Amino acid sequence: MPLASVALDEARFLLNDVGATLYTNTVLLPALKKAYRELQQELADNGISTTREQSSALTLAANVTVLNASSTPVLPTDLLYPITLEEKLSGEADTQYISMREVEWIDNFTQTERLQVWAWLEGEIKLNGATGTTLVRIRYFKSLAAIVDGTTNIPIFDSETFLAARTASLAAAVIGANLEKAAVLQQDTSAALANLISTAVKGRQN
Repeated sequence: MPLASVALDEARFLLNDVGATLYTNTVLLPALKKAYRELQQELADNGISTTREQSSALTLAANVTVLNASSTPVLPTDLLYPITLEEKLSGEADTQYISMREVEWIDNFTQTERLQVWAWLEGEIKLNGATGTTLVRIRYFKSLAAIVDGTTNIPIFDSETFLAARTASLAAAVIGANLEKAAVLQQDTSAALANLISTAVKGRQN
């Protein structure tokens, strides 16, 4: 995995400051963090697999109607938003998980031994509640570990070009007040993002 320092060094090259006279790691780090968050969102929007995860089995007691950061059980801490949910009854084998149906609103559903449906509303998973204990697995888009400094590993393959260009573009606009250079660098950013997503999508298709 590439280090954050690789993106920072390349950003300095694009800003014509390889000696870090102005654009030190400390100065560039907020821009890199923003570029990294933007990339995570772009990957999630395009369904790229590097941002997907599956939870362990969550045991839900009878009549549980919501899953969030403070419920019992709690949602995974790195969950951005869910993709699919599967359920099984307590005591059933893992081969007996069945898909739940996503709906826009939990309303007028008769409660049974299974949850059957779910909705993603206000940052929570809303449920109809079951009459007994159920186990649920969540497939979801996740947030990645935050960048702390130049030694942080970036767990997105071949992302340095995008991160460097976007970091440099932000720095040119906000710190250097050079909107013309920022615009040129943003063109590099868009091209790098298109290539990154295209490569990832092709890999997923293969």
